[in-house]
Amino acid sequence: MKKILLFILIIPNLLLAQGPTASFIYNPVCQGSDIVLTDFSYPDPTTNSQITTWDWQYNGNSISSMQNASYLFSQCGIYDITLTVTDDDGISDDTTLSVEVFCPPTAGFINDVVCVGDPTNFVDVSSPGDGTPPLNTGSTWMYVFGDADPPNAVNPNCTATFNYAAIHSVMLIVGELQFNGLFCIDTVVQDVQVDSCFVGIQNQHIQSNKKIINNYNILGKARKINSKDLNIIIYDDGTVEKKIIIE
Repeated sequence: MKKILLFILIIPNLLLAQGPTASFIYNPVCQGSDIVLTDFSYPDPTTNSQITTWDWQYNGNSISSMQNASYLFSQCGIYDITLTVTDDDGISDDTTLSVEVFCPPTAGFINDVVCVGDPTNFVDVSSPGDGTPPLNTGSTWMYVFGDADPPNAVNPNCTATFNYAAIHSVMLIVGELQFNGLFCIDTVVQDVQVDSCFVGIQNQHIQSNKKIINNYNILGKARKINSKDLNIIIYDDGTVEKKIIIE
């Protein structure tokens, strides 16, 4: 009689056993960053069993057997990840989540070629990560001009003035706002040409009883180089004469 009673008591417990419940969360990331997979599974509350194994899979291939895992997808997109957990009674459960890897924007700008001391116009031509303009609301821009005035700017379209002729390197950092406050960032560095716009100095000569100290023949702005000549004559008494010749 005791053996029969024991059998009756054990059978209901086996029938009530539910096994573990698989669950996990992940952090959305931008392309080039690891997705962190955090286990939130829990064991069967009706028994004293514990989860003993974890199996993370993508596309049918195991990517980790740790309780918490990470994985790097080389391309942006949406991927299905499956977690299977097994307890010490040999009972398993699995769950699948679609995780997203966001594409970063493509930073870019165009600018005009100017003379020293003239403002250079910068126009943003960046494209969003999903390829559909415009960039998401809340996106950010940061231009780094170096020794220009101003040294940096945070508007997509802006101006800066360079005080010497050279090929200047300008950096643009674009951050596109994605899911849950995530920013995906791209950076571009481009050469910006600034011209002196001086062509040469003519020979000194005498005119109207005044000695010419310097006689400059200066072509107009680089983008108007065929439109006019500016002739500046500086005399020894400090007077200056300017002549503009329109072609």
